Amino acid sequence: MKLGICRYGPTKSSSPRPSTLQSGRFDATGEPLAPGLLFVTPTIHASDSTVEQPAQIYTNQGQLIWFGPNVTANNFKWQLFDGEPTLSYWNGVSSNGVNTGHGYGNVTLLDTNYNVKHVVCPDFNLTTPTTRHMNRNTLLITAYNATQTDLTAMNGTSDGWVFDCLFFEIDPRTNEILFRWSALEHVAITDSHEPLGQTGNASVPYDWFHINSVTNMGDHYIVNSRHTWTIYYLNFTGSIDWRFAGDTGGDFGALPEEGTFRRQHHPRAHNVTESTFDLSLFNNNNQALDNSSSHPTDTLLYRLPLQPGDGSAAPELLRHLTNDPPLFAESQGSYTPDLSNGNQLATFGQLPLITEYGPDGEVRWTGRAGPDVESQIYRGFKEEWHASPSSTSPSLVVLPNGSEKTGYYGYVSWNGATDVSAWTVDVVGRWGGLRKVGEVRFRGFETSFEVPCWATSVQVGAVVDGMEVRRSDLVSV
Repeated sequence: MKLGICRYGPTKSSSPRPSTLQSGRFDATGEPLAPGLLFVTPTIHASDSTVEQPAQIYTNQGQLIWFGPNVTANNFKWQLFDGEPTLSYWNGVSSNGVNTGHGYGNVTLLDTNYNVKHVVCPDFNLTTPTTRHMNRNTLLITAYNATQTDLTAMNGTSDGWVFDCLFFEIDPRTNEILFRWSALEHVAITDSHEPLGQTGNASVPYDWFHINSVTNMGDHYIVNSRHTWTIYYLNFTGSIDWRFAGDTGGDFGALPEEGTFRRQHHPRAHNVTESTFDLSLFNNNNQALDNSSSHPTDTLLYRLPLQPGDGSAAPELLRHLTNDPPLFAESQGSYTPDLSNGNQLATFGQLPLITEYGPDGEVRWTGRAGPDVESQIYRGFKEEWHASPSSTSPSLVVLPNGSEKTGYYGYVSWNGATDVSAWTVDVVGRWGGLRKVGEVRFRGFETSFEVPCWATSVQVGAVVDGMEVRRSDLVSV
């Protein structure tokens, strides 16, 4: 299987911005792929710095659809808010070194025209009491708080420092905090599998829990801890109803063969009934200390009882997706087992790979966002999304033909438009007046066309479903 590396380069018609991901070579088997577009936030590691790219949307062919504001973004996806399709992403400053994986920022919500609906950046009062709410149109946000605590049980000092991992449920309209939960208040530090090492002081707090995911399931919450290898099911008071541990099974008893997990990411609930639900997760299964052929990364899907009871209802392993050759992603990653046509999607975090599998686990499509080591994708999603931005118009520039040094070419793009099939081309000649001279087939994020030699000005129109829906400015030649 050949995997092409997507190259980065500027476009002529878009505004000045960091380089954009252009069409690369992707492997496709010819088997049906799920409809939709890819939502990613690639990170590019340069030799002397880390350049975290804005939120971006692509087709299966690697064609850019939308390039977001020039901010560092992560966890970019589509979801419903107030019953309306909404885009969301975290943006801010990510930390490096010993605190890699932490950051400072806010969450931005966009409408179908890519206009900002809400920016969520609450003032975290870390002792905020829990309040209850009725309407679920809320946002779940995780946070890390350096906290002094006793670490003698981990062979540390009595006045050690840890990162307390918290999450908050917030009303995006008002930034009101509706619910608060602290790992340090509910989980013993001795449950951690993370070595204390030289951490545990005020300069480098001990990252014993490392929360990396929280989602709601009804009026309960599912919280993931990378460093305790455990998924927690909380009730509405914040108490832990059960633990699903990757090494022992926790409250569910022994896990099935090939069903253990470690350092996992992105657990999500599916097919919830009155008695059972399915739980998917991305199983990193390794870290730098033990990265070897015995701990390859995989994805898992279980069926669990809602309540483990006496342990008689053992977890059932429904799917176990592996890769040939094995992959080793020490951090990050995501797994979606239920694309609209039954396919599955995984992104491999530290490895800049995106893979779509068929329902039976066969690889149907694989793409890269860059070379290993130099690039990564925190999470990636595939969603059906349609937009014709109302607040912007197609961007057109006309430039001399550099190769032949005679004549002019037009270059047009409309950042975020998903359904353009063609561009109408109108020109003004020496006789005056705007006249249509033809149509140009849509050829990706930026389409080029030859400008008639007698034209003095050019204007293009975006064609969607056979109708012209928006025109560019009139541009002089």
